Amino acid sequence: MNSKMNSLTSVILFGFATSAVSAEPPNAPSFYDNGSQEISIDLSAAEMAAYALYESAMQVAETIILASSCTSAAGSYAFSITADGSIENPASNQISIVSPGGLESFVLGAKLLVSDPSRGQLLSVEQAGNGSLNGNEFNGYLSQVAFNQLGTMMDSTSTVDVKGANGKFDSFQGKVIKDFYLDPNSGNALPYIYDWGLQDIAKLNYPANKYWQRSKSLRDDGVAGRTVFVKDRLTGSSACRIVMDSSGSNNQDIFLQNGTLTISTEKPSDPVPAFDALEQNLSINNLLGNLGGLIKIK
Repeated sequence: MNSKMNSLTSVILFGFATSAVSAEPPNAPSFYDNGSQEISIDLSAAEMAAYALYESAMQVAETIILASSCTSAAGSYAFSITADGSIENPASNQISIVSPGGLESFVLGAKLLVSDPSRGQLLSVEQAGNGSLNGNEFNGYLSQVAFNQLGTMMDSTSTVDVKGANGKFDSFQGKVIKDFYLDPNSGNALPYIYDWGLQDIAKLNYPANKYWQRSKSLRDDGVAGRTVFVKDRLTGSSACRIVMDSSGSNNQDIFLQNGTLTISTEKPSDPVPAFDALEQNLSINNLLGNLGGLIKIK
């Protein structure tokens, strides 16, 4: 009897231990293992405008999801983005999202201010006219965005009005903070830019949803550039994922890409095929870079 009780006790304690481990807060990305990283990645004005536009488009999607549901918002939406980083010229720094059938769309423009070399870059992203996504109307999107001097941090605060099921527009707010960094082991490989951060979406100023955000962007150094932004809902009514995947030009002078914004009910633990494809490219280019170095040494 005692042996059975001891066995049962061991099973229960093991279950508690397993639950405790699984409930532990997640670790930060391994890039931060040695603490704060203050390494400039030399983001151009065009890249800052583009990344702010990606972020803003995803915030619109998040508010639509909160106002309706992930299932009703699910789908794929074509988009195009162009940014040259020109000052106070939203027409040259713009993203356009089109719903299936081309009947619905919205346009966002980024207005950059003159940068402060000792502090960083300020810009705003504003909606041009009215907009809709999968039948959900919204208007008045506006975000205030800031990059630090090194180009390694970005934060933004936003607001947008979305038409609800009652036919009235409700006010939604968003807050984002994230880091950008380069792959420390890239060597002679192609330049990949990563980011990692968190997002809060509020309704009437009360927090409602939280998203985990990360991205990978490949500069077009002799190859086609590619950018993948991913957000997974961590707090809310259900799992929901937003992915923006695009390709084209991405360099210090111009950011010009076309792609797809996809909303799905996938979970945070589900794989991201677009990320996997970028990782495979990274591994191949690391290998080629190392081989190139060996050839040069010989």
